[in-house]
Amino acid sequence: MVKVVKRNGNIEDFDEEKFKMSVFNAARDAGYDENKALEISEEVLEFVLDSIKDLETVDSESLRNLVLNKLDADYQEIAKKWREFESAKKDNL
Repeated sequence: MVKVVKRNGNIEDFDEEKFKMSVFNAARDAGYDENKALEISEEVLEFVLDSIKDLETVDSESLRNLVLNKLDADYQEIAKKWREFESAKKDNL
């Protein structure tokens, strides 16, 4: 299991379900129905898992970049919603 180094320095197991839900929610916000949003979230998860399979740890910023690179290439409207969520989250901190 790959470990994720968070921005605050904490180390956690990579949580596949949490990851999939974040992509799923962005896809739903972008207008995709549940089935397509689930399909996309699984596709992005597979891409990320394949990209980090040889690593013991990965920092959260690298994960973010992997996700956004994939979404920018294939699902620009979902990438936009992901960024909007990040921006809103930062505003609430």
